[in-house]
Amino acid sequence: MSKRFEITILGVNSAFPVHGRHPSCQVVNFDDRLYMIDCGEAAQIQIAKFKIKRNKLDHIFISHMHGDHCFGLPGLLTSFALGGRNEALYLHGPLGIKKFIDVIIDITGAFIPFDLIIKEYDTEEINEILITSNLKVSTFPMKHRMPTMGFRFAEVITEHNINPAKIKEYNLSIDEIKRAKKGLNITREGVNITCDELTFTPSKPRSYSYCSDTVYDPELIPHIKKSSLLYHETTYLNGLEIIAKERMHTTLGQAIDIAKSAKVEKMIIGHYSSRYADTKVFLDEGLPLYPGLILGVEGKTYSV
Repeated sequence: MSKRFEITILGVNSAFPVHGRHPSCQVVNFDDRLYMIDCGEAAQIQIAKFKIKRNKLDHIFISHMHGDHCFGLPGLLTSFALGGRNEALYLHGPLGIKKFIDVIIDITGAFIPFDLIIKEYDTEEINEILITSNLKVSTFPMKHRMPTMGFRFAEVITEHNINPAKIKEYNLSIDEIKRAKKGLNITREGVNITCDELTFTPSKPRSYSYCSDTVYDPELIPHIKKSSLLYHETTYLNGLEIIAKERMHTTLGQAIDIAKSAKVEKMIIGHYSSRYADTKVFLDEGLPLYPGLILGVEGKTYSV
């Protein structure tokens, strides 16, 4: 059985909260452990509203240091402290995020009783972070008004799934089961029993790519290619390409072009400009061009 791999959107607006929407924040659930991507204002309020189990949140990933992607951090961290958190929390972000947190803790006198492990990355580099034996996160460069990185969450298939019926048929020992799950054949008195006979075909590894604020950038394509699911910002509808370029954001059509070129079949969109009171216009305009378009909606969960 495949491990759970889901995305819950907590914040889908750009810049500031308006029209009932909130700044960027989402949570990846992989095998019942939680990983937050960006932490805009109201992140902790959304966690409570949508009943996210904060005790399962181990890692936070910040794409860049614009406030609508990180101003939720101080409140979230201090709420963890007030709630009696004991488990270590990993914070991954661009160069400068440690100074940001250290200054806030210093001038507010905040007490953080748990281990807060801050990892800083050069956003111009590709960095690989092995979270567990089954989950790897890669960062990749993005082009925005300040150092920005995207993230790719990639499932790592380390074992085959044993067929329970074969355990009984061959009366497999514990050691034999372990060998088969590692992809090895079993030999009994010169008779070879293949791994393929004893196990199910391994699932295709799934991946989720997150493209935060970025100008239209075909150089992203190799980093997100053939992702099972993609999130890409669509701040503006088509026709506003000049404004998008000036502000280093992306239009709906440009994001669709990136998804198609990267051979991605499903894409969640978000980071909507506050000029759009109703985001359904993105779906109306985009679906005829790209059937895999998914409207990012706060509180909704999407399977990878």
